[in-house]
Amino acid sequence: MSLSLFSHRVIAKPALHALALVAVVCSWSGRRAAAQVLDADVRANAFYEPSKSSHLFVFNPTLAVAAIPSDWLKVNASYEADIVTGASEPVKAGRLGGVDVVSAATSFHDTRHQASGGFALTRESTELAATYAYGTESDYRSQSITVSAATSFLQRNTELRLSYGRGWDHVCTSHFREADDPSVRAPLDSSKGCFTNAADRDSRQVDLDSFQAGWTQTWTPVFTTQLNATAGLQHGFLGNPYRGVVIASAGDIALENHPENRARLAAALRLRYYARPLSTAFGVGAHVYRDTWDVVGTTFTLDAERYLSSGLRVQARFRYYAQTAALFYSDDYTGGEPKDGPRGQYWTGDRELSALHSFLLGGHLVYKKRADQGGRLLGVMLGFGASAGLDLMKTSLSDFTWGGTQPNDTFAILGSLGVNGEF
Repeated sequence: MSLSLFSHRVIAKPALHALALVAVVCSWSGRRAAAQVLDADVRANAFYEPSKSSHLFVFNPTLAVAAIPSDWLKVNASYEADIVTGASEPVKAGRLGGVDVVSAATSFHDTRHQASGGFALTRESTELAATYAYGTESDYRSQSITVSAATSFLQRNTELRLSYGRGWDHVCTSHFREADDPSVRAPLDSSKGCFTNAADRDSRQVDLDSFQAGWTQTWTPVFTTQLNATAGLQHGFLGNPYRGVVIASAGDIALENHPENRARLAAALRLRYYARPLSTAFGVGAHVYRDTWDVVGTTFTLDAERYLSSGLRVQARFRYYAQTAALFYSDDYTGGEPKDGPRGQYWTGDRELSALHSFLLGGHLVYKKRADQGGRLLGVMLGFGASAGLDLMKTSLSDFTWGGTQPNDTFAILGSLGVNGEF
């Protein structure tokens, strides 16, 4: 194994965000029946980069169950896994000229497991909810708590929501002292020995805080807006423990070195309008992001949704994303300050910290069927749903190379399947 799930978190992140938009659309589609006491949801997402030299495949099955023992209490539990296989370059080299650096892709395989559980208390137009999640993989441990509160008023046309999340993660790294100069720290060669007493392994903490405020407003029966503001704080080891960076013209390699603190701010506005003459709902959205590493990102989305028949609807969407590079990003750290040293205090091999832009185009089919009043589907279900989706994503990297060679893993295919039963 080389970059393990760290590659998945970085490369697939924009794609998984895109898949999450399906949940947002569905969440606006209606409320559950009061008689429903159990909701079972089975989904599977897949992410594939068909690169010959640096391919990546991520399979993400999810099972979620929610029980509603009374009209004021909902209890939920879920399990998901990320099964990752692929290959990635362990050493980030810039345009080195005559320096011979081997940065061939290394194969890896890993699986992340995450279980979560929580509850929601609902009274009239107010909801209080809390969720705990625990995740584990060969080189990473995570646990988090999220609490939220929401209220609706003005005949339920206005909803306000606040949430806070706290994460305590631990990442496996090679052994080094905090006092050691970052230029002598070595990247991990594998996850073997992680979270044991192995002398050549360490565990380092990552603290995560996230805040979110949301306002959803139904202005007319056919027009709705949603405004969200988020903030995040990260502290600890924020690099990839497997990735080395060439930091000197002689070919010296060191573990990538990121700042230990990162603050993030983002805001998103989404508008949704149902055009009755066309029997189609249209959505448009804009998202802006900035952090203390000087990464500035903007996202624009367009989507349309239309019923093809009773219970069957089709969704189409387009997304454009662009960002600037981090303050300390460079494609080549060998022309540094001082003359024979690394360029600046920090260095990275993460292409998600370089300037880039991406396009996503996709479509989804969603089917929902509800039982007649007082009846059951197949004798047991109040409702049944199924969905399938396919997205294509292309990323353009304006200033990122592997030893002067442009990456060839910039095209990705995303697929999703889901089945839902309401009992």
